[in-house]
This record gives sequence, structure tokens and C-alpha cells, in this order.
Amino acid sequence: MAWRRSDLPLHGDPAARFLPWILGFLVYLSALMVGCSLMIDQLADNWRTSLAGNLTVELPIDPTLGTKARADRLDAVIDLITATPGVTGATVLEHAELERLLRPWLGDTVGELDVALPTMIAVTAHQDAVIDRADLRNRLTAIVPDTRIDDHGDWVDDALHFLRSMQALAVFLVILVLTTAAATVIFVTRTGLAVHQPVIEILHLVGAQDSYIARQFQTQSLRVSLMGGIIGTALAVLTLIAMKPVLGSTVLDMADMGEDRGVMAGHGLMQGLTSGLGLTPWHWAALAILPLAMALLAMLTARWTVLRSINRSL
Repeated sequence: MAWRRSDLPLHGDPAARFLPWILGFLVYLSALMVGCSLMIDQLADNWRTSLAGNLTVELPIDPTLGTKARADRLDAVIDLITATPGVTGATVLEHAELERLLRPWLGDTVGELDVALPTMIAVTAHQDAVIDRADLRNRLTAIVPDTRIDDHGDWVDDALHFLRSMQALAVFLVILVLTTAAATVIFVTRTGLAVHQPVIEILHLVGAQDSYIARQFQTQSLRVSLMGGIIGTALAVLTLIAMKPVLGSTVLDMADMGEDRGVMAGHGLMQGLTSGLGLTPWHWAALAILPLAMALLAMLTARWTVLRSINRSL
């Protein structure tokens, strides 16, 4: 078969024996970075569509009011919020949730503190809704003085900027890995040319063209890089599957950072945003292309190296 036929014993080269493992490792790194970048892109879309425009309303506690008066005032606030155009819902955060948000700052004894915690209301809105925060705050202040409204947009923008920076870093590292792979193929090919120089001269004497010599090296590079790429991609897929819970936990930690800054959307919302985190079918298809792309890169690099080296030696 043409796939296996070779007039040069390239498979016995010391450097060539390590080529599939080196390229496999490089494909493994590339697949990890591409997979993480795709999941980050999916996560950014979830955040942009689900968190952008949402608000948190903070109602200070008035110790002079009785329990019934507080309940009536809260009902009035909820009715006002839900009646606002663009708002789809308003949820009062439980006391235990507020304690969890304050625990990083006040420690585990936060539940024992004799401090009246404010009432927090998570407000959800339509994705394309434009809510006049100043007008809403004025109307809420008429019911509860000193009411605060926190917009999730600033934190979401910062989080998206961080995620985009991570994607840019992943793209840079993939380019660096591909450059390393090309350099490795060039080194192995030049080593093979030097080792098999006597045989190559004999092939030239019997009429072999430069393109024929190049085909021997490019076929060998294609075969070993494809084998290593398939192994590297398979290992990367297993690693990505194992990394999904870790990435979800990291996202929840980022949510805690946002909550520390006043964005109290609650862990339940963030868990909902990360529950569907993973790779879609077209993401898997993109990963499947990686070993083919690496094999094509190795083949073309080997061919270019052989032709360029032979032309220089003439």
C-alpha cells in the first residue's frame, strides 16, 4: 500500500520514534485549550443572556416597625417591582442565604450576631428590557427610605472581560503549540535527511525527483502525527469531562466575588447557569478536527522542509 510503502527506512530513525508522542502531547494541550475556550464562550453567552439587566433591591430594616407593618411594606415593594414594565419576577432572598453571603466577611458566627439584616430582593428582567433605575429607586424610596438598587451589569461586564482575556490567552497558547509542533517536525525531518543522505543520493541517481523524496517524508509525518493526534485528542476529551465540575466550582467562586461586591444574585441562579455547562455536538466536531489539522500541518511542514533543504544543497 502507498500508505506503508517507503524507500527510506524513516520509521527506524531515533528522532522519528518520539515524534508521535511529542505531537500527541501537543495535540492534547491544544485540545484542552480549545475545549476550555469553547466552554468559556458558552458560559459567557449564558451570563450575557441571563444576568444582564437583572437587579438587586436592598431594603434597610426599620426597627421601629412591627412585624405586620414590615410585611405590608414588603408586599407593597414587591407589587411595585413586578408592575414595572420589563420585570419578569422578584424573589426575596432567605435569611440563610444572606448569612451565607456575609460569612466570608464575618465568619461562621454571623448567625449569632444580634444584627438586623436588610431585606434583599433579586429582580429578573427581560433580556432586552430597559429599566429606568433612577425612577424605580425614587418610587421605592417613597415606600422604604434609603432603598438601594444594585445593577448586575458592571459585574457581568468585568466577568465577561476576564473570560474573553482567558480566551485570548488560550488562542495565543494554541498558536504557540502549533509553532512548536512545526518546529519539531522541521527538526525531525532535517535529522532524517542527514541520516539518509546516502540513500537519497542513490535515489536521485536512479531518477527520483525531489517531490518523490519529499513524499516519503510527508507520508511518514502524516501517519505518525495522525496516530499521536488521535491519542492526544482522546485523552483531552477525558480530561475535559473530568474538568467540568472543577470549572463549575470556579464559576461559583466568581459568583461569590460578585456577591462580595454587592451583586447578590444568589447561588441558585449561578448553579442554574452552570448546570448546562459543557460541550455541544459542534464543539466535539471542532475537537475531532484537531488531529486532522495537526496531521496536515506536519505533512506540509515536512514537505516544505525537504524541498527547501534539497534546493539549498544543490
